[in-house]
Amino acid sequence: DYSWLTKNQNQWKSQASAALSKGKFNRQIIQGIEANQGPYRLTGAENEPFIVILSGTERVYIDGKLLQRGQEFDYTIDYNTAELIFTARNQITKDIRIVVEFQYSDQNYARSLFQSAISYKSKNLQFWVNAYSEQDAKNQTLQQTLSGDQKFYLSQIGDNLDLARISSVDSVGYLDNQVLYKMIDSLSYDSVLVFSIDPNSAVFRATFQFVGANKGNYLVSNYSALGKIFKWVAPIAGIPQGDHTPSRLIITPKQKQVVSSGFSAKMGKRFFIESESALSTNDLNTFSKFGNNDNNGFAQKTKGIYSLPFGNDSIKKWKFEASGDVEYLTTNFSPIEQYRSVEFDRDWNTRNKGYTGNQLASSLGTHLEHQQFGTINLDGQYFDIGNDYSGNRLATNGAWQQNGWKIQWDGSALKSDSKMENTFVRHRLAISKDVKWLTIGFKDDHEKNLFSDSNKLVLKTSYQFFDYQFFIANKDSAKVNYKLFWRERFDQRGDSLQLTSVAKAKTIGAELKLSEFKNQQLSILSAYRSLAILDAILLPQEPENSFVGRIEYDAKFWKSALIFNSFYEIGSGLEQKREFLYLKVNDGQGIYAWVDYNADGIKDLNEFEVAQYIDQASYIRVFSPSSEYIKTYSNELNQSLFWRPERIWEKKKGSLKFLNLFSDQARLRITKKVNEFDARIIFNPFASDVNLPNLVSTNTTIRNTLFFNRLSRIFSAEFTSETLKSKTLLTSGFDSKYNQFNEGLIRWNITSTFSIELSASKGIKKALADYVIGRNYDYSNQSFIGKIIFQKSSNFKISLDARGSDKTNGSAFGGEKCVTREIGSSLKYNQTEKGSFQSEFKMVSMNYIGNPNSAIGFELLESLQPGVNYTWNFSFQRTLSDNLQLSISYLGRKSELIRTIHSGSMELRAYF
Repeated sequence: DYSWLTKNQNQWKSQASAALSKGKFNRQIIQGIEANQGPYRLTGAENEPFIVILSGTERVYIDGKLLQRGQEFDYTIDYNTAELIFTARNQITKDIRIVVEFQYSDQNYARSLFQSAISYKSKNLQFWVNAYSEQDAKNQTLQQTLSGDQKFYLSQIGDNLDLARISSVDSVGYLDNQVLYKMIDSLSYDSVLVFSIDPNSAVFRATFQFVGANKGNYLVSNYSALGKIFKWVAPIAGIPQGDHTPSRLIITPKQKQVVSSGFSAKMGKRFFIESESALSTNDLNTFSKFGNNDNNGFAQKTKGIYSLPFGNDSIKKWKFEASGDVEYLTTNFSPIEQYRSVEFDRDWNTRNKGYTGNQLASSLGTHLEHQQFGTINLDGQYFDIGNDYSGNRLATNGAWQQNGWKIQWDGSALKSDSKMENTFVRHRLAISKDVKWLTIGFKDDHEKNLFSDSNKLVLKTSYQFFDYQFFIANKDSAKVNYKLFWRERFDQRGDSLQLTSVAKAKTIGAELKLSEFKNQQLSILSAYRSLAILDAILLPQEPENSFVGRIEYDAKFWKSALIFNSFYEIGSGLEQKREFLYLKVNDGQGIYAWVDYNADGIKDLNEFEVAQYIDQASYIRVFSPSSEYIKTYSNELNQSLFWRPERIWEKKKGSLKFLNLFSDQARLRITKKVNEFDARIIFNPFASDVNLPNLVSTNTTIRNTLFFNRLSRIFSAEFTSETLKSKTLLTSGFDSKYNQFNEGLIRWNITSTFSIELSASKGIKKALADYVIGRNYDYSNQSFIGKIIFQKSSNFKISLDARGSDKTNGSAFGGEKCVTREIGSSLKYNQTEKGSFQSEFKMVSMNYIGNPNSAIGFELLESLQPGVNYTWNFSFQRTLSDNLQLSISYLGRKSELIRTIHSGSMELRAYF
């Protein structure tokens, strides 16, 4: 059914709409990789490598079954990086077929969409006409810029999009925030690009595309903070020695239109007919008038159903239906989205075969249904693609339930002719029997797909597999559900003479879901698979043992005084190597500051620090995904605990009344990936030290806060212990951070206007990176902060602050030391519904031993200078009207050997 119109009953209805289109549709077929839960990268319809998926538009199928998104369900997806990861509920193997339909952001051109529809519906008749048009505005490019010469070039290539590739070298003049090149002649080769920072010659910018080994003249030579740096390598005997070339693929503007019309009618009580015709236009390059003879297509589909209920007059338990349908598509018909089932091309063995021609599909089927027991379906089908393919298929499926037996089946037999002869027999069966409180069942999946040439020899594309499973489970229960299963799979492949055994896999697994106890839920699932390779020539793959598992436990005790949540999952997959670069933004709107430590004018990766003050914040760090992955074993643990005794002991006396003053909140989250199988590390989530050589990546947060008198307005205290770890895999190495500290905090409201806050902390901070030098450090920190606060009302607050800290870097990393003493004052004043004023002044004395012009110097000195420093700032916010707000901010600082630095900003906001 090509119609997308919702038809209302007994009325005429018309609608029309026009809009800017947000997305572009694609269907991607992915073959599962043994023991790889993900990520699997999604690409665009024109093989765009880096796309952004529109949230919620994806439909993910495994072996034809639609999955559900969510960490507690089947898969998770990162829309920004277009990466798909499967949870432990679906163990991904080499045998899994993954199909993903999605829409992604396409910002190459401004795109408009027009849709119009008219329909009529009465008791026995429906009629509709639909029109849809989606087109790129070829003269309104967004993410790409096209010159007049480039547009003329596109107008000459027709629909051959492989020719839409041009040189990416562009003369842009000198820019200090981009990787630029100068152009020279070398070894009789002209127009050679050489990286340079010379303002007089570094005027060329280029985008390099990976084209494969010995197909380009450039290689990656280095990484800077602004991106990759490429170098030219001379060809040898005319053979290129590189793998990149300075070129880019132009995305051509496109237009797609579909007009459809159809009707459906009830003819008497038992016969129903529906028919629809559609015309499509699909122009792959609206710049060009060449090759437009294949733009138009036609499709038609007609379906009829005859139904006949029969049985006893009082209760008609049986229903019989006979149906037939015919579908015809011309070669160039292009629907808006794929409307056929995700397994259609595999059912007919046409997937990735490249058959072309007009398509004719027809079927005759019977449907037998019993109201209590189930259904039985039988279809005879025919499919034809021009002169390339012709096939006949007999298919059956159904479900039956009677006397404790449950049976589901789906089977087919295909006989087809193309360049080779093919027979394809397959079936899936699930049968189970309830025996008292148990359910015993058997499942199997079998396919025998034989391809033979004119000499009746079995081709290497032939295969056969048999996958069976025995399971034991309890009957459906609201409180306890469990399942144990044993599964085996046998694979055979053609060796030009016969089918030969190539692999054998065994899987054992268990599932448990327990909700028998009040306010407690436990869910456990696990599966272990062992893959043995019997013929490494026909199946060139390493044998693999893989395990997936998950434990979820949620509990509430004692009127929710104690809340406990736990999640633990283990699996295997891939980890992507990342690149990061620093982009220049407007001053004050970034996060990082560039400090040219070696004074060479090149923005090296080890010369960017987190800015402490707004005038330094001129860069942002952007992670760029790469196409490089490594095999990993993953582990994730999430736990939280919240103890609130006031819910049960608030009115108690004695020791319980005292214990009621103490509450606790704990949060633990560990995710890690390692690249070698070591059970002691893989199964233990706490084995996540950033120094472990096999640790590829980790993100760890462990935080516990013990509160005393948490709800009191007069006196309260808390003690916090926190550990943060991170390790990121980069294309050029690793970047690791470690931060651990313990902190105590006391708040005491002496009177209604005076209060004191005291805090003390002690911790360790580390930075380890192997992609650059000079950035590693390991320093200890001890600090004390005191505040005296005067707050006369909620609109006025003034405080006097003091801070002291001692920081000492490890002797193996340089032994730098910084002693900081700080005193300051702050003021806050609010006018209700009018505005606010805030100001702060600090005098900071720093006694520093070491080189201040270094990464550790920037870190210990907090971007200030040795000696006495002064900092001050104020901000003013004023509401001018109901929808207009003015903000003014100013910041200044002064060091002994550096002149005063002033920075300010003003912002006017209008609310609509």
